[in-house]
Amino acid sequence: MDRKRTFWTVLAYLLGLLLLGVLFAFSLLPFVPDSFLSVPVGVPWFGAVGAVLISLTGVFAHEHDWDPNYWPWHVARPFVGASLGVVSVLIFKAGILAVGATPSPHQAIPTNLLYYLIAFVVGYREEMFRELLKRLADIILTPGGSGVAVPTITDVNPAQVPHNAPQPVVITGAGFTNTQAVRFGVAVALFTVHSDGQLTATTPPMPAPLVVPLTVTTKGGSATHPFTFT
Repeated sequence: MDRKRTFWTVLAYLLGLLLLGVLFAFSLLPFVPDSFLSVPVGVPWFGAVGAVLISLTGVFAHEHDWDPNYWPWHVARPFVGASLGVVSVLIFKAGILAVGATPSPHQAIPTNLLYYLIAFVVGYREEMFRELLKRLADIILTPGGSGVAVPTITDVNPAQVPHNAPQPVVITGAGFTNTQAVRFGVAVALFTVHSDGQLTATTPPMPAPLVVPLTVTTKGGSATHPFTFT
């Protein structure tokens, strides 16, 4: 689909979700249960809304570098967001990952608000769901006391490069020993780890000047830093 058709499709999704939300809020959908599988019914709704909003953001942000091959991603957004929201809340309800307190199905109001927030954020940022699954796998499969440090980025040199010519960039920080990926925006970069506090990444070519998040992902988590393509 072209950008215009995608916009109208995503906008229709959003309006439909908002209509469902209003109908449920005013108890005009009596056949819809308050929860299923111990998950509040609002969880998939918030997950779908978050997913549709990030799709709409993509339509606005990629005016000059629109890729029509992404149309299945946009069409599937509400369904993916609702599904990821439900699964992420089930993980938290299982008590596998700490959220500051042990969830209880009897704490209806505060717990549901937390679950709605989790569902919305996961629907909006799919990479957070992948991070959630990584943390879950680490908790289940990694022996206790592994203590992998969360990475940090303190400096990037140079801080900006031409958008159409790959350049080496030295990233300074800490916790780089177990680096798994380096990304400029969504583009994956080749990298070499020199030490726990330094690595070099080669910038991928970009279609136009822009500012993107530089992300270093390790077994301990991810660190981001703004990076400019001129």
